[in-house]
Amino acid sequence: MKKTNNNSRPSYLSTKSSDFTKTIDFSRISKDKIDEYITLMHDHQMNCVKVGNFIEAELAKQRVLQLKKIQEKKVYKDVKKRQNVDKKNFNAIREKELKEYKKGFDDKYVEEISKLEDILNELKKKQEQELNDYFTNYEKNISKEMRPSNELMEKQKQLNYYVKTEE
Repeated sequence: MKKTNNNSRPSYLSTKSSDFTKTIDFSRISKDKIDEYITLMHDHQMNCVKVGNFIEAELAKQRVLQLKKIQEKKVYKDVKKRQNVDKKNFNAIREKELKEYKKGFDDKYVEEISKLEDILNELKKKQEQELNDYFTNYEKNISKEMRPSNELMEKQKQLNYYVKTEE
C-alpha cells in the first residue's frame, strides 16, 4: 500500500469514503486482495476504536462495507459468468445428443418404413393370389354344382328329340 506523507496514513484511508472506491479499480483486483483490504480496514477500525479516534473508525467501517459490497458484486459476476459457461456447455452437449438421437431415429424410421412397405407388398400379392384362387375355384365349383332345373332339362330333352326326328 502506498503511504502518504500526511500523518503517515495509507492512501486507502482517505477522508472521503467515495474517494476510496474511485481511487482503486477493484474490477481488476482478485478476491484474495479484496479480502486483504477488508482485513486491513477492519484492523484499522479496531485500532482507531482502541485509540479513541471514532471518526476514523467510522470511516474505516464504511470502507469495509463498501469493500464487502464490491466483493459481493465480484462474486456474483464470477458465479454468473461460470453459470453461463456451464449453460452453454450443457446446451452444446444437449444439441449434439439430440442430433445423434434424431439421426438414429431417422435412420431407424426409414428402415421401419421400408420393412412395412415390403410387408404391405407381400400382403397385396398374397391377397391377389387368394382372390384369383378363389375365383378359379368358384368357377369350377359353380359349373359342377349348378344343375339345370327340371323344366330346363325337359325342354332340353324335347329339343334333342326334335333334332333327332328331323334328321
